[in-house]
Amino acid sequence: MSRESSGDTEQSEFGFQQFPYVQEAPGLDEKELRETYGWFRSYYKARPRRYFDLQQRLNQARYGQSFDVYLARSAWYAVGGVAAGAVFGLAVAWLLAASGAVEGLTNPLAYDGAVVYYIADYKSLFAGAAIATVFAATLGLGTWYVRYHYPRLIVSSRQRNIDVTLPHAIVFMYALSRGGMDLLETFGVLADSEETYGEIANEAEMIVREVEFFGNDMYTALRNVRNLTPSENFERFLDDLLGVLDSGGDVTVFFEDESESYLEDARDEQQSFLEVLALLSEFFVVLFVAAPLFVIVILVVMSLLGAQTLTELTLLVYVMLPLAMIGFLVLLDTLSEPYVQPDVHFDEEDSGVESGFALLWAVVRDALPGVEPRPSAATAMPAELESRQGSYLAHRRRQVLRAKFADPLAAFRSKPVWSVLVTLPLAVLVGAVFVATGVATPTWDAMLERPIPTTTWLFVVPLLVVLVPLSTFHERKRRREQYFATRFPDTLSILASANRMGVPIDDALGLASRWSSGPLSEEMTKLRNDLRWNYDTRSGLRAFADRVGVPQLSRTMTLIAEGVRSSTDVAAVLGIAARDTKERFKLDRERRQELSPYIAVVVIGFLVFLLVVVLLDTAYLAPIAEAQAEPTTPTTAGSGLPLSMTSVPVESYKALFLHAAVVQALGSGVLAGKLADDAFSGLKYSILLLVVAIAAFALI
Repeated sequence: MSRESSGDTEQSEFGFQQFPYVQEAPGLDEKELRETYGWFRSYYKARPRRYFDLQQRLNQARYGQSFDVYLARSAWYAVGGVAAGAVFGLAVAWLLAASGAVEGLTNPLAYDGAVVYYIADYKSLFAGAAIATVFAATLGLGTWYVRYHYPRLIVSSRQRNIDVTLPHAIVFMYALSRGGMDLLETFGVLADSEETYGEIANEAEMIVREVEFFGNDMYTALRNVRNLTPSENFERFLDDLLGVLDSGGDVTVFFEDESESYLEDARDEQQSFLEVLALLSEFFVVLFVAAPLFVIVILVVMSLLGAQTLTELTLLVYVMLPLAMIGFLVLLDTLSEPYVQPDVHFDEEDSGVESGFALLWAVVRDALPGVEPRPSAATAMPAELESRQGSYLAHRRRQVLRAKFADPLAAFRSKPVWSVLVTLPLAVLVGAVFVATGVATPTWDAMLERPIPTTTWLFVVPLLVVLVPLSTFHERKRRREQYFATRFPDTLSILASANRMGVPIDDALGLASRWSSGPLSEEMTKLRNDLRWNYDTRSGLRAFADRVGVPQLSRTMTLIAEGVRSSTDVAAVLGIAARDTKERFKLDRERRQELSPYIAVVVIGFLVFLLVVVLLDTAYLAPIAEAQAEPTTPTTAGSGLPLSMTSVPVESYKALFLHAAVVQALGSGVLAGKLADDAFSGLKYSILLLVVAIAAFALI
């Protein structure tokens, strides 16, 4: 039965009996409710059917509150919002009255009577009351509205997370079931993998809790979670699983079929997504190339006829065009969200050792005289052993800190956006140096007189100081991730083949490291040593996933770790992981290949825009500037056209054309990268197009 069913059927599935007071008529026993729960809660508690949808959303959001408690708190927050709005409104009214703005108010109505004169005599009082009322109502109603609909946002976020990770979770459950785990143990292991599978792990935890704490059987637990999950895909999956359990089918075969089915669905969804992006690329040409050029040409021609169009062109270049590009980028990001794998990090390495500024402070604290190094956790142990542990951790902290200082760029390679913390102050310093040395003057007059050098030194060069390192580190990280994405599925196949022949997993890793090359060989060697020395397969695999930093590989490592721990058929688990990883990366590669031509569409669109504005600058504005420099301006007497070249602001138009090309270069590059991969991948295109735009205006 689908969620689309309505009325009593849906309410019975959801469990309407959870409400302690189900009353059809308002007012029934409200006095008793008020004595027990107070005014606010009693009002909502007496009307449960009216707020049934809110209770359902609260449960789906795992909010941990009943609808009456949540609404009562929302009502108190709204009352606080009314009070705060009234105080703020009175303060605004007092400031307006002190500035004399209230005294200048006049009667906007045609009616003239005693009431009007009375209000005019006390206009400050009435104006203050009106302003306070408006602010109080706005803030109070706004607080209530946000609180009432906030669970809907949480539910929507959980739904997206479940839909993204569900195919990976199904493969994970298939590997565990193939290894011999029963269904409850499978959901238990999935529930313990929240850092890998996100919200779907919380759904699995709810299934386990239904069985272990509430004493329900598996069929009832699955049905209860099915009625509460916010994801229709997960609901359909549980419906199919309930059908298998009801008919006595093989759950392992069901998981295998579902994994293949979701892979086919992913291919179909990706094809639909590519078709949508093809349409959006055509919209890009119309919205950001043809339309701006049409408006620019029309405004320039109108200025030649005497119209003042500088304000409209300024708004187009500095406001409308950037906002439209940002909106288009948000649209692309929203459409691409189902295909973006969230980051997974296990924090397995350097257990007990701090990171960041905490590590630096710990090293300084350990070095202080008279301060004993402290262990990472307060555990009951002998004083001598505790001292040794503290000394060992102090030594590890110094080692980690020395390693970080020995390779200061490692943080930027792992998190490229952190480079902005260094390059942004450097860019400001570069701009200040240009201003101090007189290379560029940060005034509008200087911009009009020398637009190209002023824009280049004050904006373009500092911007490149930020973008070039950021793009470089990002491309380096992306190439490394693609390297592992390309090589690792084959490595898993090698491991599976070696294990089928009786080779232990750590020896198979040694063989794979010798057969591999580059960073993959180094990481496989580290993983082999970690397994041999520490005898902890799960931690070793998770540490390997942290070092590689590829989300899909992190899920694969979790699958292998739990599969190896639960099954003696390690080769089967490795084979499942290899096949799933290969298919997922194949989908990603096909998507990037299909989207690559759209980059050419965006770049060509920018070049057309640049060509037109450069021609307008050289073939249109230059002759007008020469005509304005002559003692007498030619007229068109006899032609009947009132052309006025003296009214054309040539210098302003030149600067605006240049800035329009710069905005187009930045936006087009980022959008091209977002179409093919991600926004940061488009920075290299933005840098190239920005240099081309400046060179075109400087040389032509």
